[in-house]
This record gives sequence, structure tokens and C-alpha cells, in this order.
Amino acid sequence: MHKWSGWLLILAIVVMIITGGILSQRYLDRSADELASQLERVQQAVEQKDWMTSEGGFTLLEERWNRVHSNWELFTDHLELDNLELSLIRLQKFIETRDEVNARVEAGEAMDMIRHIPERERLTWRNIF
Repeated sequence: MHKWSGWLLILAIVVMIITGGILSQRYLDRSADELASQLERVQQAVEQKDWMTSEGGFTLLEERWNRVHSNWELFTDHLELDNLELSLIRLQKFIETRDEVNARVEAGEAMDMIRHIPERERLTWRNIF
């Protein structure tokens, strides 16, 4: 009986690790989709040169990012988060100065980073080896 309790403990730990990994990946995917959706609205407003809407949309994006950022720090590489943060700061400045070309480029770069981070953290053979 004693021998089985050790195996059960190991099994319970493995199940907890797998469950935690699945839940954290679902959170990363869901929050990245929300951020990307808000960023797309900002990007569309920039493309239409609707600066008031883009500023308002960016404010909503920034509020969502501030809530998500602290949670993402638990799961992801801080360098990537810092790069995304810098990209969002540049995007904000380009929107403030009504620089359409640079705002579009920066929004695209931020979008790529937002979509890349959960993919990079996904448990795949490529990420393992």
C-alpha cells in the first residue's frame, strides 16, 4: 500500500502541472485575442484617420493591457513583454502626433507581438527541443 501512495502523489502532481499549463495557455490565448481585437479597432481608426476614435480605442487597449500585463509576467519572457510595452508606447505617441504611417507600422508590429507571445509559450515539440 505504501508503494502506491508514492505513485499516486506523483500522478497527482503531474495532473496538477498539466492542468495548470492548459489553464494558463487558455488564459494567454483568450487575453491575447481580446488585446488583438482592441488593437485592430485602433488600427482601423488610424487607417481612416479618425484620431479621436483611435485615441479612445488606445485608452481602452492600454487599460486592458495594464490588467493583463501583470498576469502575463507569470507565464512569459519579460523581454518580450518589455518589447511589446515599448511598441505600445511608440504607437501612443504616433497617434498623439497624428503620424498615420508610423502608427500603422507600429500597430502591426504590436499585433504580431501580441499574437506571438501565447504561441511562444504553447507546449509544442518545437518549443521543448
